[in-house]
Amino acid sequence: MKYLPKISHLQAFRQVARSGSIRAAARELEQSQPALSRTLRELEQTLGTQLLLRSKEGITLTEAGIAFSQRAEWVLEELRRAADEVDQINHFTHGTLTIGFSSLIALTVFPSVADGFKQALPQVRLTVKEGQLSSLLPGVRNGEIDLAIGSIDPMRPPQGVMIEPLFTAPFCIVARKGHPLAQAGDLMALRHAKWLLPESTYGYYQQLQNELTQFYHQIAITPLRTDSVITGLSMVLEADYLTIVARAMSHPLTLDDKLVVLPIQTLPAAQYCVVWSRKSALTTNARQFLVRLRETCRHYPW
Repeated sequence: MKYLPKISHLQAFRQVARSGSIRAAARELEQSQPALSRTLRELEQTLGTQLLLRSKEGITLTEAGIAFSQRAEWVLEELRRAADEVDQINHFTHGTLTIGFSSLIALTVFPSVADGFKQALPQVRLTVKEGQLSSLLPGVRNGEIDLAIGSIDPMRPPQGVMIEPLFTAPFCIVARKGHPLAQAGDLMALRHAKWLLPESTYGYYQQLQNELTQFYHQIAITPLRTDSVITGLSMVLEADYLTIVARAMSHPLTLDDKLVVLPIQTLPAAQYCVVWSRKSALTTNARQFLVRLRETCRHYPW
């Protein structure tokens, strides 16, 4: 390849891939369709391959287009991050930071960490994305998310990211206070209960699946499955379901007088880690946040 693509080529291609059509992409980029089509042809000529298949229904990416799209997203995001850091140096601004995590972090350490971070760096634009680590990893890999926190199966660590263990969280079974099985001390006594179980098969969810497979097969009523904490709490409190949560989440949202932890000690614990892109150096803001996160997790009563 004699020449590298221009930034304008990458931006145009990214928008077309996101929009699914040249017309919609041209509208977003405030360009004419012929001008955008010329840019795409120049990009394909530069790379010496076809990236897009055009039809009346829109565009689809070729195999080469899919591979190039992933790299182009990362390159553009890295350029944005680099420009942000230069702007911070030149104009004494404080830039941005995007963090992703699950509900366990939201209900435990995040308020303290975020408050301390914002007190130290009040001008940073801090953005939070809540979700399971499996849904956050694409954003970490392409640079849209600076740091993500979640549980990781040590037998299946994610690829393309740096991993730093933060804490181990033991798990427990919760029910509403007054549930007829609230004093059960053995899993097999819960075979006929109504269960709400994780939908995801990532991180500690996979550990639960692996270690409790025999019990899961003996549950009489097919479990309801969801990763939603709100749905889970509602079903536990209002419909007598049982569910499995991190012990640190057994007293969330001032529900101490409504929830009870069953006296069962045979559940696994999960390793929670912070991850970031292996391709990208942490920004100053991300490093500052990570220092506070480590310290808070170290002293939190998991």
